[in-house]
Amino acid sequence: MAEDGPEKSRENVDSELMVQHAETTGAGQSEHGAVIPKCITEKKYPLAVTLVVTILLIIIIALAARKPQPCSPCPPPADAACPDHWIGYHGKCYYKSEEEGDWNISATKCSSFGATLALIDSQSDLSFLVNLTRPVHHWIGLSRQTGQAWKWQDGTEFKNQFHVRGDDQCAYTDVLGVSSTRCTLEKNFLCSQPDACSRKRKPNPSKKDA
Repeated sequence: MAEDGPEKSRENVDSELMVQHAETTGAGQSEHGAVIPKCITEKKYPLAVTLVVTILLIIIIALAARKPQPCSPCPPPADAACPDHWIGYHGKCYYKSEEEGDWNISATKCSSFGATLALIDSQSDLSFLVNLTRPVHHWIGLSRQTGQAWKWQDGTEFKNQFHVRGDDQCAYTDVLGVSSTRCTLEKNFLCSQPDACSRKRKPNPSKKDA
């Protein structure tokens, strides 16, 4: 028993010296008693931080590279391409009068605006104009001589895009679509002309000849 005392004291002294040595040199001790240098444990944290920062930078660069597609410019309102008090629709400007006149007077009035009595190209255009003018009757640019085919005011032939009711010579809009009556009756009138965009797209004959 007496011999154990000095040996235990020596072991205690050795353990204390190892602990002191570990503290002074920056070493740690694992759960199995092995001494781990402090420099290794300290390196784990900077490496982890560097890895996280690198990943974040990669994500930011990837997001920056994915530029959003630019939005297509919104088309301007149709009325913007038309004169004041005119209504734009499908490349044309329409003017509905507050005054009345017979068909010929109405045609002359539209001509003074640089337009014609309304030329209607399709059933959808007619539906728009019927909704625009109802319930008031409005002259349009469709007329005919007795026994002849319908023609527009600009001289082009009517291609039966819609039905014209009646057997008279001048056409007008009503709640049902288009009807005909005597040209001498007085009604409101509807003028039309190409809008500004359509005029720009229209080829210039003088430039073509040049």
